[in-house]
Amino acid sequence: MRNARRRAALAGLLGLASCGTKDPVSATAAHAPDASSTIDVREDAAGMPAAGDAATGPTTGDDGGVGSSPPPSATGTPAAPADASAAVAGDSSAPSPGWKRGLAYGHDSDADMTALSKGIGWWYNWAASPDGTLSKGFTSGVEFVPMIWGGTFDTTTLAKQVPAGAKYLLTFNEPNFGSQSNLTPSQAAALWPKIQAFASARGMKIVSPAVNYCGSPCNDTDPFDWLSKFFAACTGCEVDYVAMHWYACTKSALTSTLAKYEQQFGKALWVTEFSCLDTSSDVTDAFELSYMKDAVAALEADPMVFRYAWFTGRSTSSPPISVLGADGGVLTPLGEQYVTLPR
Repeated sequence: MRNARRRAALAGLLGLASCGTKDPVSATAAHAPDASSTIDVREDAAGMPAAGDAATGPTTGDDGGVGSSPPPSATGTPAAPADASAAVAGDSSAPSPGWKRGLAYGHDSDADMTALSKGIGWWYNWAASPDGTLSKGFTSGVEFVPMIWGGTFDTTTLAKQVPAGAKYLLTFNEPNFGSQSNLTPSQAAALWPKIQAFASARGMKIVSPAVNYCGSPCNDTDPFDWLSKFFAACTGCEVDYVAMHWYACTKSALTSTLAKYEQQFGKALWVTEFSCLDTSSDVTDAFELSYMKDAVAALEADPMVFRYAWFTGRSTSSPPISVLGADGGVLTPLGEQYVTLPR
C-alpha cells in the first residue's frame, strides 16, 4: 500500500528537471530501519539528465525513535569539531540569515520564482543548469545551486552548463539507491578527483553525495555506513559539507538524525530534500502544515544546518506537499507558510 501510494506521488512529478532528472520521493526513519521493511519508491519517468542519470528513492518508519549511532569509521570519517557551529562560522561565503531556506523542484516559471523569492534564498533541480522554463538569466534574487546527479558526467559539458558565479556544487543523488545514481562508495571516491578539479577551477565549495535510508534495490541500506565508507575510500578528498534527505514526520525524528550526522561526520549539513512523506496516506493538510512549521524551526535553530530544501514545488499526490499551486506564481497554503515562517 505504501509502495503504491508513493508511486502515485511520483507520477505527479514527472519531468521536473530541465535535463530530464526527476525528483525524489524517499522516506526515512530516525533509527536505522530494517532493510526488509523499506520500500523503493522511485521510478525513472523523465529520462536521463545531461550530466548522467535520473531519480530518487525510499524507506520506512516515522515513529521518531532513536537508535544508537554507529561508531565512526576507523579511517576516513572526519572528527566532529569541539564547537559544532565552527563548521559554519568559518565559511566566509555563508549566506545571510534567512538564506538557509530553499526548494527542491524543477520546471519553475518566472512567476513561480517571484512568488517563492519572498522567503527562500536558493533552489536546485537535480541538474547542472537552471530550467528552460525560466527566462534566460531570470533569478528574482534566488540562487540556483547546480548538481552533478550521477557518475556519467563529463567536465567539458559541465563547464557549459554550470552558471558562472555558482558558489556550491551538489553531488550524486542518493548513490546508495539502485534506482538513483547507484554508485558504491569506492566508485564515488574514484570520480571525486574530477569533481574536485572542476570545483577548484570554478572556486566552488563541494557538497557530499546526498544519502538516505534505502529499501531495495540498494548497494547499501544505511546512509551512515555508505558515507563512512566513502570518506574512508576518499582520503585527502575535499568535501566541504555533508548532504542528507529526510522524509519522516516528527520533529524529534528529524532533530535526532541531524545530531547523528553532525556527530559522526563533523561537517555542516545540507538537507537537500525533506517533507512528511513516510507515513500513511491520511496525512491532512493541517498535519503537513504543522510538521513543516516544526521542522523549519528545528532546521533554522541548528547552527550545523547550512541549508535545507523542501520537497517539492508541485505534486498531485497524497500526502499534500506542494508549495506551488496549479497556476503559475500562486502559492498553496503550505507555500505561503514556507515563505513566511521565522528565520
